[in-house]
Parts: sequence; C-alpha cells; structure tokens
Amino acid sequence: MDINGRSDFKRRMNDALVLDPKTTAVLTIDMQREYLDDEVGQAVIEPSEITPVITGASRLLDAARAGEIPLIHAYVARRPEEVAAGIHSGGLAYTMLGRTIGVSQLPHRPVRTRPDRVAGSPDAEVPAQLVGPDDLHITTKKGPDSFAHTDLDYVLRNGLGATSLLMMGINTDTCVYSTTLTAANLGYQPVVVTDGVASMRGHDSHEMALELMARSIAWVLTVDDVLAKLGI
Repeated sequence: MDINGRSDFKRRMNDALVLDPKTTAVLTIDMQREYLDDEVGQAVIEPSEITPVITGASRLLDAARAGEIPLIHAYVARRPEEVAAGIHSGGLAYTMLGRTIGVSQLPHRPVRTRPDRVAGSPDAEVPAQLVGPDDLHITTKKGPDSFAHTDLDYVLRNGLGATSLLMMGINTDTCVYSTTLTAANLGYQPVVVTDGVASMRGHDSHEMALELMARSIAWVLTVDDVLAKLGI
C-alpha cells in the first residue's frame, strides 16, 4: 500500500502553530528505567535509541526549566495490591494475554516475566538526568492514558493554567498516542516532540504512530522547532 506523506499539510500546520510559554507545560509519559535502562528493564527500547531519547528529552526539559515552564512526569508505580491481583503491562486484555501465552510485542526482547514498574523498584524510577527538584510527579497512572484515573487534567488546567502540552515518552504507539488523543479531546493543544519519544515495539511502530498523530490530532515537532516556537 502506498502512503501519501501529506508533507504540505503537516508543514503548513506546523508553521501556523503558536506556543506561549505562559500557557505551556511539558509532560513526560512513562520515561522510566523499565524502558530506558538495559540493566534493569524488561521492555527496554532498542539499545541504540536509549541515549538519543534521553539526550533529546533532557534538552527540552533543561530549556523548559530555564524558561520557567512547568514540568510534569506521569508514570506507573504499581501498588502491592495491583501486583497481587495480577495487573501488569497496563492492565490491557491484549497485552496480558500476550504475556500469558508467551508472545512478546518486542522484536528484540523476550516477553516480560515479572510485574512491571512496582512502586519502589528500580524499573519504576525516572532516570535521574530527566528529573529536576521542582518537577511535578503523577504516579497514579494505570494504563496507556495518563489522564485516566489521575488528576493530570486538574493539575494542568487549574493549577498551571496550561493550554498547550509538549509531550515526550515511551511508548509512542500506546501511552504517548493515548495520552495525546485524550489531550486533544479535552481541548489542549498537544505537541509531540520527536527527539524524546520511542517505542519498545520498534522504530516502525514509532513512525506509524507519529504519522497518525501528525495527520489528525497533534503537532509533531523536533526540540529545535519547539524551542524556536517558544523563543527560549
């Protein structure tokens, strides 16, 4: 099947985007060692992508802190009760069945064998280089959507007055996509920052998700593009 890249549409949409630092927030999604540390994670992205993703995300996070733009990290930290109930991998029937029958979604790693991102475990941690002392943390995320069962919308809308979201995280095709879709439905202006996203399911899944979002629900920009829009 031939794919029409829609390059002119995406270029014109990106050119028309306006970002105001005063009404913008940065949101990272599941930027955890489960996906970004090959020594502790079960579902780590392709090893060659780990450093570029952390480096790209760090660039935007550091610039946002310098520009006094608020930062929120939304991620999973499973309670013991969830683990005892057998909830894992986002609690999705699709992913849980795959684990049960021993089929891995990752082309480069075997299926997970233990509960993912249990509170207090190394794989639940956000890498230290991505965290600042004044960053906000929302750790009640349960599945792909960072808004579901959390107070993310309340914090953004009422606490920070944010209308534009700069979004980075893992995985592009599930948690980033799902959170971006909800952000669009809630009336935010979602921007997915390409330098800070990746998928454990491979670069093809990552690229397909970016293309779908750029065509329908979000702006997809590089860190350089975003910093130029913000003037920071």
